[in-house]
Amino acid sequence: MAKLFHYKVVNDLFGDPVVFVRLLWKSRAFLFDIGDIRKLNFSELLKVTDVFVTHTHIDHFIGFDQLLRAILRRDKPLRVFGPENIIECVEGKLKSYTWNLVSDYPLSIEVYAISERDIKKATFNAWENFRVKEFEVQKRYDEAILKESEFQVKAQILSHGIPVVAYCIEEEFHINIDKEALKNSGLSVGPWLSNLKTLIKKYYKYDPEKNLIQKEENQEKIKVETPAGAFTVEELFKILKIKKGEKISYVMDVTPTEDNIEKIINFVKNSDILFCEAYFLESDRNKALERNHLTTFDTGRIARQAAVKELIILHVSPKYINNPSKVYEEVELSKRGH
Repeated sequence: MAKLFHYKVVNDLFGDPVVFVRLLWKSRAFLFDIGDIRKLNFSELLKVTDVFVTHTHIDHFIGFDQLLRAILRRDKPLRVFGPENIIECVEGKLKSYTWNLVSDYPLSIEVYAISERDIKKATFNAWENFRVKEFEVQKRYDEAILKESEFQVKAQILSHGIPVVAYCIEEEFHINIDKEALKNSGLSVGPWLSNLKTLIKKYYKYDPEKNLIQKEENQEKIKVETPAGAFTVEELFKILKIKKGEKISYVMDVTPTEDNIEKIINFVKNSDILFCEAYFLESDRNKALERNHLTTFDTGRIARQAAVKELIILHVSPKYINNPSKVYEEVELSKRGH
């Protein structure tokens, strides 16, 4: 079955950690961290609508300027999520340039500073020379920081000597069209199929045992216009292949304390893919504590105890550039509980 999320790791094991996630059939993509993004081409950058920054150390944030340069004339807003200082950091970058010739540019940048208590939002508009507008503040009631009909993004505050944010993106359930069943039903391919998927995402919830269940707030039968007339969503279940959606988690630059590790395990539990740092070998644990990074043992343990299906390690110390196999070996042993 086709997946909604398609990822690309931008740099190698020892480069800046950046993951590019594209949404299937949509001109839209996300960036998890925005360090060195020179390997992304212009068309990929133009698709980026949301950036999820763990923290603003240079190797996680220096690429903001390159992204801004690529999308400056775009009319689609850019959203940037990050820790408590993200608004000040974006403002500082914007203030470092002169904006006297952008009054007719349509770009708007919305910046969201995430804390345990709330989310602060600031907006910077090109036509206002990117001067910060008034802050909006929303209380946080759960882990979700972004909810859309097809997916939601959650955030967990951790420590790296400073606050850092871990993220996960989840699709509740995924819908594919059974082409054979569609053909046998006498219905043809068309835009109505996208409308059907949208209505299902909006009005139905997923139960692994009972498949789709209509949400309680709307008990009327939802109808869809097809080339052969109007059908209820339930009548069209036969042409659908539905399964639990994918969960992708991203964790970088975390102090290897028990409190942090337990938070990560709970947060990334049952992830289909976990992108996680493994900065130091276990033999360098004292260095890991001093520099506020996870070790290979920590990363493997997290993946094992959180029942992660696939672990992709990023962000390894250049100290091991001549022996990367040792890093993979230690993570794998820890994953197996050795």
